[in-house]
Amino acid sequence: MRKVGLTHARTRARMGAGSRTVLRARLGGMHATCGGATGQEPTCRKGKQMSKHTSLCCRRVLSGCMGVVLMASFLAGGEPEDAAGAAAAFDPIGQFDHIGIFIPEKMPKARLVEASMVWVTDIGSHPYRVEWLCVDDPAKRASPRSPHVAFRVESIAKAVQGPGIKTCSKPFDAGIAKVCFCQTEDGASVEFMEYYPDANSPVAKGAKPEKSRLQFDHVGFITTEKKPGERFVAATRVWVTDIAAHPYRVEWLRFEPDSPVTGPVRENPHVAFRVADITEAAKGLKVLLEPFDAGIAKVGFYQTEDGAVVEFMEYYTKSE
Repeated sequence: MRKVGLTHARTRARMGAGSRTVLRARLGGMHATCGGATGQEPTCRKGKQMSKHTSLCCRRVLSGCMGVVLMASFLAGGEPEDAAGAAAAFDPIGQFDHIGIFIPEKMPKARLVEASMVWVTDIGSHPYRVEWLCVDDPAKRASPRSPHVAFRVESIAKAVQGPGIKTCSKPFDAGIAKVCFCQTEDGASVEFMEYYPDANSPVAKGAKPEKSRLQFDHVGFITTEKKPGERFVAATRVWVTDIAAHPYRVEWLRFEPDSPVTGPVRENPHVAFRVADITEAAKGLKVLLEPFDAGIAKVGFYQTEDGAVVEFMEYYTKSE
């Protein structure tokens, strides 16, 4: 009985209010078919008939209950400890937090994360969710460091069970959140962030400047290595990977030597957002590449005042 009770408690915890209402309605309906109104005991005038009827009713209700409990487990999504289930629930578009880019000189108003000895800027104050990072030790600043894409998660322990992920650091205190850095099978750096519920920073409370409310699409990282599934974009003579096929929305870009693209777009990582009108979204930004046909969408590249490269995308059809 204790085991059954525990199973029931776990099932109830995993179910939403709507699912519980459906189950109560179905149980009530089964009770009513056994001779009583919903929420009432079945009645019968003769004792023997009542005994037989009650026994039959109990068997039917218990049988029905077991079926409904199994159905509830299915509706609740299976065991929460299942790694595949946890990965399936991950939403890279909705859980995107920022793109992190290392630079040789620290930015004004940057703060030092003592656990990693890296200076970082305030994510919440950047309209396109860009975090600038600079190593505290000047002697180490010249060493190339990979950019990363960061996501908010409820549990780092579950997030690191995602597809093809390898942890590169133990979770540590970054001031506004507990964070952990990982690497995907194709070499992309990913950060998972567990924000502290009592953090005072506006970014921890979910406050975002207006332009940050644009829908995140992907981050683009520059590479010189061939990547699986890459395709050629003739307009810019660059090989790009399939964004939708990557579990963390990473696009790899490999430029041909004779590519007409030069400057920040070719040299720096970028963050991309979906927009309804590129011209409207790009107001006030420096044009790096005028809008062009990229196959799945019309895209344009722009630069912010602090040097971040931003891509705006007008999809031709709804695409993930």
